[in-house]
Formats: sequence, C-alpha cells, structure tokens
Amino acid sequence: MKNGKPQILLLGNGINRAFNSDSWDDLLNSVDEREERYDIGDYRCPETLKAILVTKDNVDKALQHEQERLGNLGTEKPENQIRLLQRLLDMGFDEILTTNYSYELETAALGQEKINENTLRRIQRHTDEVSRCEPSFMLHTYNLVEYNGSEQHIWHIHGEARKPGSMIFGAYYYGNLLGKMIALNKKHGNYYESACLAGVSPKIRSWTDAFLVGDVYILGFGCGFAESDMWWLLNRKKREKAAGKTFFYELKPKQKINRAKMDLLGLMNVEIIYKSVSGDNWQSVYEWAVGDIEKRIR
Repeated sequence: MKNGKPQILLLGNGINRAFNSDSWDDLLNSVDEREERYDIGDYRCPETLKAILVTKDNVDKALQHEQERLGNLGTEKPENQIRLLQRLLDMGFDEILTTNYSYELETAALGQEKINENTLRRIQRHTDEVSRCEPSFMLHTYNLVEYNGSEQHIWHIHGEARKPGSMIFGAYYYGNLLGKMIALNKKHGNYYESACLAGVSPKIRSWTDAFLVGDVYILGFGCGFAESDMWWLLNRKKREKAAGKTFFYELKPKQKINRAKMDLLGLMNVEIIYKSVSGDNWQSVYEWAVGDIEKRIR
C-alpha cells in the first residue's frame, strides 16, 4: 500500500518472449487446424478472431490439447528470468495480475523448477464473493504463495493452463468475460467512492477491484486493440473517483510505436514510460523496466 492505494502489477507475456521467444503467434501456430497453413500475419483482423480462424471455430478443443504446453508444466525457466521475476516479487505488490496462462510467477515464488497439479490445487484460493474457486471467468480466484515470508496473490485474469475451460482466447470468450465484468461492476455500484469518502481502502473482492482502485504497473502487456476487457477497464477507471494511477511500459523500437494506441492510453489518464529497444537487447530493457518500477514503488 502506498499513499493509501494498493500497488498492483499487471504482467503480460513480454518477459516470457524476451527469454524464451514465446508469443501469441507461437500459440496460434500450435493450435492451427487449417489444411492450408499460410502465414497467420496475412489475416487482417484482431488476434481474438485469428484464434477462431486457425482452430476452425474449435477454440476450446484446441486449448484442451495444448494444456500441458501452455502451462509449461515440468518446464524449467532460465535462471536470469527467474531472478527477474523474483525482483518483481520482492517489491511486495498487494496484488499481481497476469494475462499469462502459465505459472512462471508461481515457480519463481516457490523456488521450484517444476510445478505440478497437486501444488496448483493446494495454493488456489477465492475471495468471500464466491463459495468456491471458479472453473472459468476467474474474477474472484487467485493463487496464494509464500515468498520471503510474505503472501503473494497471483491472479490469472485470462485463465490458467490447468483449467482449459478458464482460458480467455477467442472473441467469444472475451465477449463473455467482458459481460461478466460489467455485471460485477453494476452489482458493486458506488462501493469504491463510498469507501474512499469514508476514509477506508476498498476491500479487494475481485481482480477488477484491484485494477480500478490501485496504482497499476503494466509490464510486458501490449494492450492490443483486441483486448476489449482491458480497454473497458481503463475507460471505467478514468471515471472512478477512488481510482489509483496507471503506468504503462512501452518497450519497443521507435518505428514500431502505434500512435493511435499511445493517444488512446493518454486519453485514459495512463502515464506512458517509454524505453527504446535496439537489436536483441530485450532482456536488458526488461531489467531496466523492473528497476524503474522498484524506484516508483519505493
């Protein structure tokens, strides 16, 4: 907690890409069911619709087949990647949100090279808003791990690998998730503002609570235009009087910056922290970004 605001990390797939070259296109290629496999980049449509095209509208079946690979169950991560993730864990975030289906944060926190189904079942928790851990649309479900004597809450906001039915992948699932987020927000009404006026910090009952009221540091997540849930949340946060700040780390070559995206983020009151990438120095750029977050947190 800093200045009365929860400190929130939103971690995307960027660090995985920097160390392992795992990307959205790699996933699409892996679940590709087309007979004629021309380049996925030739499809001029959002990534969420590409998922439907390459799986021939069998997204759930494709993810079921990819469960183990997606979760990296039993797969070691490079030591320098683990150390970087542990630096993030050392900052003591109140909540950690990740769009990744995989468990690199849990393995880093537990100090393990591998993670299994039994461990994942043991560490899963849910808030008082629901009676059990959710099998899909995991708005209130998180993993609780101990790291250096403190509890870490890790929320897989787009689902996790051991639960293929929870993975938010194609447009249909993004739409359903957004609908549930809007319904949850309406249910809570002016709860955030009322708590703020009463001089108390709102209780975190879902990962959307954390995003709306906390200071959010977005790292390794591109905020692509297909991410309808994130754009809605950013817009909703702008309207929330109790909202914290949002910091977005744009790490890429200057020529690849999307001006429309930068302007939209600016309109959502997001502070953009830019660092140019040249050549293949992705790992060092992420080291810089983690260091910058450390300074801001402290």
